[in-house]
Amino acid sequence: MSETFKRVLHGIKENKQNRLSGNPNCIPWSLKRFSSVIPGIQQGRYYLVSANQKVGKTQLADFLFLYEPYFYLKQNKSNIKLKIFYFSLEMRKEEKIKSVISHKLYRDTKSIVSPEKMDSLFEGYILEDSVEKQIEEYEEFFKDFESIITFVDEIRNPFGIYKYIRDYANSHGKYISKDGKNIPHEYIDSGNLEVIKTLDRYQPDDPNEYVVIITDHLSLLQPESGKSLHEAMSTFSSNYCIKMRNRWNYIPVNIQQQAAMTEQQQYTYKGESIEDKLMPSASGLGDCKLTSRDVDIMLGLFAPHRYSINQWEGYDITKLGDNFRELSIILNRRGTGFISVPLYFNGAVNQFAELPKPGDMSDDIYRKILEKKI
Repeated sequence: MSETFKRVLHGIKENKQNRLSGNPNCIPWSLKRFSSVIPGIQQGRYYLVSANQKVGKTQLADFLFLYEPYFYLKQNKSNIKLKIFYFSLEMRKEEKIKSVISHKLYRDTKSIVSPEKMDSLFEGYILEDSVEKQIEEYEEFFKDFESIITFVDEIRNPFGIYKYIRDYANSHGKYISKDGKNIPHEYIDSGNLEVIKTLDRYQPDDPNEYVVIITDHLSLLQPESGKSLHEAMSTFSSNYCIKMRNRWNYIPVNIQQQAAMTEQQQYTYKGESIEDKLMPSASGLGDCKLTSRDVDIMLGLFAPHRYSINQWEGYDITKLGDNFRELSIILNRRGTGFISVPLYFNGAVNQFAELPKPGDMSDDIYRKILEKKI
């Protein structure tokens, strides 16, 4: 029996026993229909989230890979430990914290306080004293939150991100050779092929730790000297993210925009709109399409309202407006293929929820959505 097969068999039995003991083998999501195809966040999986500009791809990634795992593990007993590194190339870390406050307020009180309202920017609105007091009470919450989630906004180049994660891996595990000996990480870091050939595995200090690496978004990566953006994105994905997944069993989550041309209305020779052409796709990825070859799971988000589409898959978009999103699985290399799930979206507080099936959408549900009470 080969050593690799032994480890696979051991893992299968260990996972079964883990479930029998009441522990999950992934971090589940609250989206039940979606989770019937993709059960949750899994170790050693590489995810890509894509959509057209300003549709909510960052909000979706934050909801699925930041808020959902954090709050699930706080509310449920589990042997899983969580560590998230968030490389925010688009927003300063202070702005990300404001988004977290908005989401937390909504979870706690159903209050809709966007970061703009929080800063008292709108004419005729100043933040209420009661909301200010509520935010002040989050000091202890953020001590715990920031012990698990690290926002990084000063590193923008592919190797810098990789090195940051590599340093963490080196200090939270060890490398084992095929003859069972420890290999100093300096030898692995050097890239010496003769040494790497002797490597059998990376052994984490805590095999139940889920390390998530979110990069938002790939088109804002700063290329290394002499490299193009396309090369930077390709190298980051095909080299560094693959190493994060394969070598350390980590969970890369990249956010990537669709190309601008996919946002334009497209028509058949009869002049009829081809709505499917507007949906996010692997071929529609902007700046570098090669990233789709590397990922295990690619998710897309679509907003029919922005194209003046009145009906979508049985839903009345004239009533749902910009609160409707369709979440789709574009690629799933490790399981079942395509599925799309209709979602309610509240962008002000970064909240998503599955909508009832079209036949179950009553006037009362439409009313609640319009009143932001779902």
